[in-house]
Amino acid sequence: MVVAIKLMLMAAAFLMPFLPDMAGLLMMYSLVAVYLVNDIMNDHNEISKSNMDIPVILYLIIILISTLTSISLIGSLRDLGLHLGGLSFVFVMVNSIKSKNVFNALVTVLVFSATVVALYGLYQYVVGVEIDDAWLDVENNPDVRVRVYSVFHNPNILAEYLIMIIPLSVSLFWYTKKISKKIVFLGTTLIMILAMLMTLSRGSWVGFAFSAFVFILLLEKRLLLLVVPISLGAVYFLPQSILNRIMSIGNFADSSIAYRFTMWEITMDIIRDYPIAGVGFGHLPFKQIFETYIRTMPIYHSHNTYLQTAVEMGIPGLLAFLFLLFILFKYGILKLVKSEDRYIRILSAGALSSLGGVLTHGMAENVLYLPRIIFTFWIVVGLILTLDRIRRYEV
Repeated sequence: MVVAIKLMLMAAAFLMPFLPDMAGLLMMYSLVAVYLVNDIMNDHNEISKSNMDIPVILYLIIILISTLTSISLIGSLRDLGLHLGGLSFVFVMVNSIKSKNVFNALVTVLVFSATVVALYGLYQYVVGVEIDDAWLDVENNPDVRVRVYSVFHNPNILAEYLIMIIPLSVSLFWYTKKISKKIVFLGTTLIMILAMLMTLSRGSWVGFAFSAFVFILLLEKRLLLLVVPISLGAVYFLPQSILNRIMSIGNFADSSIAYRFTMWEITMDIIRDYPIAGVGFGHLPFKQIFETYIRTMPIYHSHNTYLQTAVEMGIPGLLAFLFLLFILFKYGILKLVKSEDRYIRILSAGALSSLGGVLTHGMAENVLYLPRIIFTFWIVVGLILTLDRIRRYEV
């Protein structure tokens, strides 16, 4: 049964991007159901406990409170179910994986799955796919013809997913000493980076750059010297469409940027009106209340993870979320990145870089909105918690 649970974890990690949302959610819950049945039928396993669990539990408690106090209880239950699904995967992973070999297999499966997703995105670039009018300011980007989205139906969502997995692929490349494996993981990394570039998601490019900075800072600071020559090389080798998108990052005349500023201003007004408990967990309560402030912007979220957290769960919810991130990075750096075990040191740097990248992207997008991204976010958090358990288990 223990082997079956581990195989289910691997299968869930690989299939998650490709399954319909409801099927993916049921898969997450089935993991914890099988784990609990196994625990009841056999000797009870000791539940993993560490200081890193406390902020996760605190965040979960505030999510539950925000759901119960929501202006739309039914609407909040949707997002509550998704986060509980992601946390189910984390619970099973942390309490089932006790060795680096099994952990490495899980990370490898995640990387290969994301590579398939990226390859489909590159196929879309070759054959051409339609661009939704809402995805691009055509006036400021006249030379853009394609934005790939693979299985995620939106280029920004694909980008969020890839910037969480690319650092894990880099970690596997960095760790292995076998030339054949280095070639494989160099290939998976380049395929995902190319697909991420083809999304033309400016927020993801900034997030990816920050994740690379975090990875280098944690493992090999001397590589920071390459930043200038790589940046100069990009000017000569990147397509003009990508360079134009990069240059437009600070262009406030760009319609998508101007649209975001308007959303953020209104969201701040809502936060000031609901500072303690927020309007309720999830995007549906937010959408309901947002449309009472302005009826000409039918949006589902504020395109900013931190503002979205504050408007849904109030200032206490935002503080709990930031506390969770602080503890993950604090213990991740002090206990894992500084570990004497080379594998734990490198893979934890990759997982922390994943979080750093997607959370930077989160300043321009609500990354905790769609099911598969919510699941991936919690899986990355689970990787950090699992590495901490392996570190303690192998001592």
